[in-house]
Amino acid sequence: MSYRIKDLPESSRPREKLWERGEGALSDAELLAIILGSGSRGKSALDLAHELLKEGGGLKELASWSLDKLSSFAGMGRAKAAQVKAALSLAGRLSSGSLKGKRIKSPLDAVEFLKAMFSFRKREFFGAIYLNQSNLVLKAEVLHSGGRKNSMVDVGLLMKRALEIGATRLIIFHNHPSGNPEPSAQDRALTERIRKAASLLDIDLLDHIIIGGDKFFSFEEGG
Repeated sequence: MSYRIKDLPESSRPREKLWERGEGALSDAELLAIILGSGSRGKSALDLAHELLKEGGGLKELASWSLDKLSSFAGMGRAKAAQVKAALSLAGRLSSGSLKGKRIKSPLDAVEFLKAMFSFRKREFFGAIYLNQSNLVLKAEVLHSGGRKNSMVDVGLLMKRALEIGATRLIIFHNHPSGNPEPSAQDRALTERIRKAASLLDIDLLDHIIIGGDKFFSFEEGG
């Protein structure tokens, strides 16, 4: 049975609960309801939040939804879709910034971050982690997303960004939406192209990490 949030006891309303008990006391649905602000006909913001999370399979999956898919969900529309997309994108940027300044000592140091950020994505992406001589992360970013990998990887742009950021070392990464992280012949050829291009600029390519769901492949570990 649907209900209005204002019909709930004040201590159970998401906004009041946030003020009184802090964000840690709220469920994903309650936080999402605050972002939505309001529901739709016959449906509260909390109802709508629960339905979105159920249909999406959780926040990570919901973050991969396009604006069109969000806006077409019953009770959403363009304004609410934009609010949700913006909030989830900000959360992603905040998480991506958490790697800056950290020291990468092994592929696993980068893999946990990459899996948390990107394992849920259904479209293929390619990115890079830029490091200094001491293996401290200067920046991590996705350079291309969507489309076929071979056509979306611009080696020249990658090298330009590395020079702009002042990187002397580099880790590249991409995903396999199929869930199988094993590298293809094209992945191996791409790695060699980037290694050679980086070498000409005195930049060391430390690794190429492929994320496939909960699994990964590291060219460094694979020899």
